[in-house]
Amino acid sequence: MRRSWFVGVFVAIGCTGGSGSSGGSEATGADTTSTSEATTGSGTSAEPTTEAPTSATGETTSVSSTTEAPAEYCHGFDRDAPAPFFELTVKGGAPLADGVTWPLECGGQGLWMFGLYPSLGGFEPGGDYTLVKVVVDVAGLNIGPSGYFYLREDEAYYIGCEELDGGVPGVVPAFPPDELAELSAVDGLPAQVHVEVETPDGPLAVDATVMLAAPPDVVALGCGL
Repeated sequence: MRRSWFVGVFVAIGCTGGSGSSGGSEATGADTTSTSEATTGSGTSAEPTTEAPTSATGETTSVSSTTEAPAEYCHGFDRDAPAPFFELTVKGGAPLADGVTWPLECGGQGLWMFGLYPSLGGFEPGGDYTLVKVVVDVAGLNIGPSGYFYLREDEAYYIGCEELDGGVPGVVPAFPPDELAELSAVDGLPAQVHVEVETPDGPLAVDATVMLAAPPDVVALGCGL
């Protein structure tokens, strides 16, 4: 519209007595000026701009990363360890190894247990649980229904980091058999322990001959909630 207005003004001047050459020159100059102004106003200037990229609708487009953080694991699991490993300690922190004393302790839901505390990793678990097998053999007291003092072939050990509604995370329990009339009867007895955890490349195992500890004064205190 601005361009048409300037052209009309100079055409009118030429028709009212201005020379034809002068009128033509002025018209040409006006046309050039308006074109330059129109071009500048359209935002096609070569000057640099610092505005963020925009989408086809004129909205600013933000750049964001879609990379997700790796899953976190707790309760002794280290996925980034340089090699697969599986270690166990007993209450008090001593490693499960030949000759160690394995003490009775009060576990979840008011039940006596012999607890094992794992450290493991170096492999992809595929979920928030790993399957652990526990075998406890006590000569003369393999009176459980499985034929052992304790046997559990598919103990689900929780390695996630969310709080659980029940249970005691961070420990693999070995419960004395219900058929054992007096818990203190195992105090000072040797036990052969075999524990293994499943990994994508096969099981990792810990074996040890330990000494059970279930002092009568400790048992007499009871294990209640």
